[in-house]
Amino acid sequence: MPIEFIGMIGTRQISELDRPTVSITGGSIDAAYVRKFAQAHEEIGFDRVLVDYGSTGPDGLTVASFAAAATERLKFLIAHRPAWYTGASSRVSGGLL
Repeated sequence: MPIEFIGMIGTRQISELDRPTVSITGGSIDAAYVRKFAQAHEEIGFDRVLVDYGSTGPDGLTVASFAAAATERLKFLIAHRPAWYTGASSRVSGGLL
């Protein structure tokens, strides 16, 4: 069984040094940052990235679509609360694209 390298993706460039309660996955999406973050993962050989879930964060499918548009082979694990999504996303096996 081959080994897969899994990273994570943030939605904006920010640090805990800015404020103690800040999160790189909460709040708004900086599309340029998401593209650069995803491309960096692909360039150094990651197989997949986890798109985090948080009640104050942006929709994981939106984040993954920004990242997917900027990469060629990177795959995505989208964290979500199953009861909160309906339609196509709930039919994807385990939230895996």
